[in-house]
Amino acid sequence: MIKVLLKNQRRIFVNTLKSQNLKNYFAYLFVFAVLAVLLFFVSQAIWNIAGSVTEPILDGIFSFSLLMIIGMIILIGMPEVFKHLYSATDLEFLFTMPIKTRQIFIMKYMQSFIGAPLTVFLFLLVPLTAYGVASGANIIYYFVLVCMLFTAATIGLSIAYLLNLVVIQLIPARRANELMTAMTFLSGLFVYLIFMLPQISNNRSLSESLMAGLPVLPDWVPVSWGSDALIQAANGSMSFFLPMILLILFAGVLILLTTTLVEKGFRTGWVRLSEGSGKKKKRKPKKERAQGVSHPVIAIGKKEWFSIKRDMREWMTFLPLAFFIVFPVIGFFSGGIRLSDLRGFNDISWPIAQGFFLFIYALFNGQLAAAAIAREGLSAWILRTLPLSGRDIALGKLWISWLLPFIILTILECIVGVFLGWAWWQFIFGIVVKAGITIGISSIGIWIGTIGARFNPGNPQQRLTFGTSMFLLLLAYVYLAVLSIPYALMLVPGEAAPFVVDLGAESSGFFGFVFSLFGVLLTWKASNPVIVISLGLLLMFVLSIGLAWLFLYESAKRINRGVTIDIVSETSGKTLFKQKSGKSLY
Repeated sequence: MIKVLLKNQRRIFVNTLKSQNLKNYFAYLFVFAVLAVLLFFVSQAIWNIAGSVTEPILDGIFSFSLLMIIGMIILIGMPEVFKHLYSATDLEFLFTMPIKTRQIFIMKYMQSFIGAPLTVFLFLLVPLTAYGVASGANIIYYFVLVCMLFTAATIGLSIAYLLNLVVIQLIPARRANELMTAMTFLSGLFVYLIFMLPQISNNRSLSESLMAGLPVLPDWVPVSWGSDALIQAANGSMSFFLPMILLILFAGVLILLTTTLVEKGFRTGWVRLSEGSGKKKKRKPKKERAQGVSHPVIAIGKKEWFSIKRDMREWMTFLPLAFFIVFPVIGFFSGGIRLSDLRGFNDISWPIAQGFFLFIYALFNGQLAAAAIAREGLSAWILRTLPLSGRDIALGKLWISWLLPFIILTILECIVGVFLGWAWWQFIFGIVVKAGITIGISSIGIWIGTIGARFNPGNPQQRLTFGTSMFLLLLAYVYLAVLSIPYALMLVPGEAAPFVVDLGAESSGFFGFVFSLFGVLLTWKASNPVIVISLGLLLMFVLSIGLAWLFLYESAKRINRGVTIDIVSETSGKTLFKQKSGKSLY
């Protein structure tokens, strides 16, 4: 029966590929090309150092490689496993057939391997094979390498399945959206702890442990068994057999533990999520207050806020903040650095922090603003029936998509500033300037949203097509680079003018011209700081507000003409605010 199920999945996969648009094939080709180039450089670097790598360093590299396989599969595979277990469209049909639940589960397990696990497996197989060829490893090494990488991938996939099967029992069915959020957050936290394990166990960073030839992980950790097996196999020793068997047995235990939860966690969990919970809390009737009529721009923004607030998956957009800010800070202070060591260097810490926060703004503001267009999705007809102009809709979506990340990042910036002891004027100046710069990034996002909007009911983070998403990221950072020139003029002290002038003299071409011009401006700033800072501030706000107006104007025109949203669950796109060209919505 499992063979029949796998054959059916193969047919579904082939038909899915045949039904893809041509642009999706180009997207896949682009991703494969990027991975191939990256793989080439990694393999070339390993080939060049293969002859000089000592056995202790090799032990650390192998251990970390196996650890990376497990961590990456958990991080990438958790949402995909949840989709296969509880959101797949074929489950409703399969559960009505005379097929054992365990057989369906095994089919889903094998299906999940054709994805993130296989990609990570191949990505590490190539460079480690290159090492074996360059170092003249024994022929047994290649067999053990394939076996250990496959076993590590199986361990990562089993942990991902185990976490899904366990967590589904802890969260009520009515919290399905929150469950997806919890899955992704737990996977990120789990992977972070995995990669922090070498530092916790040795009180050293990973790079220090590798270069010193120290064991990255204790001998009792399973990935150390795989590393030992690879080293012994490369040397042609038959001692590889015992650690290899131990790692395979560990993977078998995880698979056995996962399959024991099939009846309780798989079928029952799917039923709970499909039917929901019958228990509902009794709510006390609330007295309704008379509501005034809001301005259309305010009303559109409030509607967006309610949509975001109701679906916890919308907040997954901000999850990378934990990886960009929270986790690095934890790792930074776990290295023994005291907070007092960082205070008192405002001239250095404040400009660096401003650049870092602007980088984060460019990453989040545009994506959140672009998602506001696609968020309409299947309910686009409601806005089409309202007497709203494209300008009101664009402005309403702009202010809320700009305000949310601004509030979150401003709070984080204030916390950082208090700890680092910034002056009061640095707080105010930084917040005001970033408010002006980021409004332009959000307006770019609104415009991009009218070009390549995409609505996926099962994945709220997928609100743009691949090409437009990349274009948005590129455009946001180009915009940030342009506005960083007057901003840097305000941040860099005038005393740095001689250094910048010399740098411009040593450089040539475009960068030489930029450095020379910037050096001249800094020279003027050293003589007249107030005038130059005022002019830089004025220029920055003129550029930001001017570009914001331009992109909003174009967005309003496109909304009035009609914006096409690609509905993932349907074969064709739907048009938002559809009407005849050149006419008003009124």
